[in-house]
Amino acid sequence: MRVGIIGAGQLARMTLESASALGIDAVVLAETPNESAARTASQVRIGSPHDTVAIRALAAEVDVVTFDHELVDLELLSALESEGVVVWPSSRTLLNSVDKAAMRRLCERHALPGPIFVIIGASDRVDVADLGQLLGWPLVLKAARGGYDGRGVYIVDGPAEGARVIDELQAAGTGIVAEAKVDIVKELAVLVARRPGGETVIWPAVETAQIGGVCREVLLPGSVDPDLAERAEALARQIAEAVDLVGVMAVELFDTTERLLVNELAMRPHNSGHWTQDGSVTSQFENHLRAVLDLPLGSTSMTAPAVASVNIFGGPEGSPSLDDGMAGALAVPGAHVHLYGKETRPGRKLGHVTVTGEDAGTARRLAWSAAAALGTEVPREIGEQIR
Repeated sequence: MRVGIIGAGQLARMTLESASALGIDAVVLAETPNESAARTASQVRIGSPHDTVAIRALAAEVDVVTFDHELVDLELLSALESEGVVVWPSSRTLLNSVDKAAMRRLCERHALPGPIFVIIGASDRVDVADLGQLLGWPLVLKAARGGYDGRGVYIVDGPAEGARVIDELQAAGTGIVAEAKVDIVKELAVLVARRPGGETVIWPAVETAQIGGVCREVLLPGSVDPDLAERAEALARQIAEAVDLVGVMAVELFDTTERLLVNELAMRPHNSGHWTQDGSVTSQFENHLRAVLDLPLGSTSMTAPAVASVNIFGGPEGSPSLDDGMAGALAVPGAHVHLYGKETRPGRKLGHVTVTGEDAGTARRLAWSAAAALGTEVPREIGEQIR
């Protein structure tokens, strides 16, 4: 069995670990030899995710093509599919991850809950005052394509700021999704894996903390009660069927004072699922490989009553290096450290640490203690909660 992975970031790197355990040959398409997965892969091809020649060459030597990220050429993938290349998730499924406007239209067609929205084309003229009157101020403007990890998302307070952001995004050639800003009680994520024949497994819903548009921690059970978890997981299953998913998908959700709302979809392993490496019987990376190769899916049961996963970020200048902090992190009881092989710089995501246990509060404090030992600054909002 041979799998080709377009993209060589940390998701591909962790997928390679599962591929090795299952005896699967994996070939990574990296833009440079220094990317995270390229530094550990036994088989690396150099090329851009938009390089037709490189992707065709990759497809010719593997059984299935899959992805590390959404920054892909859907037209090229569709052409490959028409020629018999197996691509999972398919280009039609990926559209809902690549294009936020397409995702919102999908939600509308299938009566999936989401904020009120307006789609603005790359050349559309728009009366921003009228837009604000419809959606309310502040409102959220998102680049329809190209946004990632909070990039391409803007919260604007009035017509002048809104007009400036719209002009900038349209000048860059992208459409825009304008959404009503909702009052969020908490943010959730649900991971689902699905095979071509429809076999589906779902991991328990998690609570995430997004600070500055970037995920900082993932907690199970967090403050997610069983009823809320059941509704979130049912929604993820419905979306997986609607998009004809093959592989792993993350469904990011807002819990508001009134109901759950779909925020975004990611058709690949996801930061909100890194906890599954240590806290689940089967990790998201292993089940992604099983799904795209049409193999039986593994159990998604938790290995402990509580799991906390904290992202490791480069600290400010003068912070301990990862090497200097490793002994302190590993001295934290139960800490599992996963590094991505990236060069350290302030604010860069470098890895994650996961702790499992019987008590949720203890697992969370220990996970943050290990991350802090590796130079990660504890956000004030979280520091106040874990004291």
